[in-house]
Amino acid sequence: MKHILNFTHNRVAALLMVMAIMVFSSCNNDDDGAEEVSSSVRMKTLPKVAYVLGEQLDLSDLVISMQKNGSMVDVPFASFGAENITTDPANGTVLDFSHQQLTITIGDSGKGLIQAISVTNNVVELEVKTKAKANYVDGQKIDLTGMVVTLVMEDGTKEDVAFDDFGTEIQTVPMNGDIVSVDDSEVMVSYVSTKAKVAQDIEVVPFAPLSGVVTTPPTISEYEIGERLDLEGMVLTFTMSDGQEVVVPFENFEAFELTATPANETKLIATDSEVQVSHATGLSLAVPITVNPLDVTGMAIETKPEKTLYKDGEVIALKGLTLRLSINGKEDLIVSSEDFAIYEIVTTPAEGEVYVDGTTEIVVTYPDFVDTVSIPLGSETIYESDFTGGLDGWSANQNGGGSVNISAEEGVLVAQDIVPGANPWDVQLFKPSIILEKGAKYKLTTVVKAYPGQGDFWFTLSVGDGTGRDGWQAYDGGGGIWLAGDTEYQTYEKEFTMGSETTTGGRVLLDIGNQTNGIMVQYVKLEKL
Repeated sequence: MKHILNFTHNRVAALLMVMAIMVFSSCNNDDDGAEEVSSSVRMKTLPKVAYVLGEQLDLSDLVISMQKNGSMVDVPFASFGAENITTDPANGTVLDFSHQQLTITIGDSGKGLIQAISVTNNVVELEVKTKAKANYVDGQKIDLTGMVVTLVMEDGTKEDVAFDDFGTEIQTVPMNGDIVSVDDSEVMVSYVSTKAKVAQDIEVVPFAPLSGVVTTPPTISEYEIGERLDLEGMVLTFTMSDGQEVVVPFENFEAFELTATPANETKLIATDSEVQVSHATGLSLAVPITVNPLDVTGMAIETKPEKTLYKDGEVIALKGLTLRLSINGKEDLIVSSEDFAIYEIVTTPAEGEVYVDGTTEIVVTYPDFVDTVSIPLGSETIYESDFTGGLDGWSANQNGGGSVNISAEEGVLVAQDIVPGANPWDVQLFKPSIILEKGAKYKLTTVVKAYPGQGDFWFTLSVGDGTGRDGWQAYDGGGGIWLAGDTEYQTYEKEFTMGSETTTGGRVLLDIGNQTNGIMVQYVKLEKL
């Protein structure tokens, strides 16, 4: 369709045509009394300037005005010969695309005009020569690949264009591949630049299958508990009342209003053995799947619930609880409480049950697994250390000339190379941003030992003000601890009630600036009782 696009360019040129006046040269004033033609030449009446390919140039309406012997005179085209005025191309010339202007020359004076003209052969009409597929079922994709349209030009010539050659100049609504519905009754074909249109009728009947079969099962049909259903690859074939067969791949289920139960991407449970694909007409197909149980060899609490402290009558909430399952021959599986029902994991008491005063734990069981795990109740963890990935938010204060090197080594916080300052508190280890509520009771547990081979270690341990709001006081009263050198880890516990106003700037603090040897902190936990 390359030449059709050229026609369009000529049409644009016609819309933008301008009249140009060109004076070719000045005339000579002779003394022999010859008529004087001045340089003033104007177009008074335009000739026909827009043509269809193959038409003849028509200058019959052309009139120019020019100055002659001191006055302006009008010269119609019929008098051009008498006035020795010529045109290029000549009147009656059969025009083609090379003709883009009319040049008018006044005798030998070198004066004249140039007038733009346009020659086009645009598409003015479309005809459907070969129809595309015309009969569809609601939900199918329209197929225009067989369509051929005929372009009718201004000069009456025609050209056939197959769908594959439509490009961007010929457009259809709906487009090829669009899903059709019973509301669609035609395909409108448009030639963009000239807005010529033609419609092909189509018929779309409702999707009301009488029967169906699984032509191709899903690519994946065997799963383990908790894996997500994947229906990719599944193809169903339905038979209509007229015997027509409709092939529906999984990705087109929505277009045909087909519903899968369980739905695609659903986490599967042990009792799932098939996927039911149903339609509003009542027709349903069963697609078999297999869900294998997990071979669980171990179970442990990965993370505790956010809430472990209850009053009588409060509702049990397991948010935040995750369970680590060890699977024979496979990587461990982390299961959140939200998915416990999928794996048939049971907690006693269960989510949503009312807490009864005296209940000390939540017991977690896995089906057919003998061992259980428990979550102690009666306290709420405010902070629990984990040095396996680094310092876990702990920092060092170094003042008064004191300094220390801190690091996390094999899950233990290590402070060594201590340079004492002027006071024991000039070198400190602390965990900031601890929330403490006025009137609440807390328990601090610390597991520490002196660094091996460096002798005894003495320090003070406290939970206190970390912002200066309350003068850096120890809310728990503080207290010193002495660690004998070259001994195993020792556990220290203390309880206290927060007497000051609630703060978000509390801290767990170790004053360690008494000596140069080191300390190892294995574990720190702060609980709200």
